[in-house]
Amino acid sequence: MGRILEDIKAKTSAMDRKETLSYVLTYYWYHILGIVLAAALILLFAGHYLFGNQKPVFTCVMVNQRMDDDRDQRIAKSFADAAGLPEKQVVVDSNYHFSYDQTILEGVNESSYEKFFFQWGNKELDAVILSEGFYRHCKSMGGEFRQLTEKETEGFAEYMDGGTCTAVILGRDRFMEQVNGKKDEKLLLAFPTAGKHENESGQFLEFLRESQENRTGGISLEEIIN
Repeated sequence: MGRILEDIKAKTSAMDRKETLSYVLTYYWYHILGIVLAAALILLFAGHYLFGNQKPVFTCVMVNQRMDDDRDQRIAKSFADAAGLPEKQVVVDSNYHFSYDQTILEGVNESSYEKFFFQWGNKELDAVILSEGFYRHCKSMGGEFRQLTEKETEGFAEYMDGGTCTAVILGRDRFMEQVNGKKDEKLLLAFPTAGKHENESGQFLEFLRESQENRTGGISLEEIIN
């Protein structure tokens, strides 16, 4: 760059401003274009790093439940508004359909199973809505769920595991009832111990508690479990 500027200065020393500008545009346009493109790329990557690559502050996935992206976004927005969290950093995702053990779902993408446990191992899952059967499967795979206090479970039916409350019962798992005919399968909300956002998890429980009482206005618990 320094040599280019020196070259321009030497060759335009006898020219006026208009002639100098015309000379530079004629003979150095490709240098100017390269500098502009380089600056644009720097700004693009800087903007993506600073503003476009923000990690979620809360992630909840629904396993083997009705897939509905619009509903998922409404839950995420309602929860973000209620908890004062950035909407773009709250993730609710029901695109997790797969078979496991003796539970067979037809026409599903089995890569969701690998994705689920990869996210678990990578400490990306804060909350999971899942059937009692899949809860036990996660335990058999070495997964652990956070113990819940009485204050956290207030207003919910508690799910006890080994004498300790590790989930709340949202209702009957109606989706899995349609799949395997089991009418007594419980639908649980549990929190992997690997999840990083324990405070936001508590806020999510409070959000669902208020949803049961129809005070949030954005989403109802019945809409989540159907």
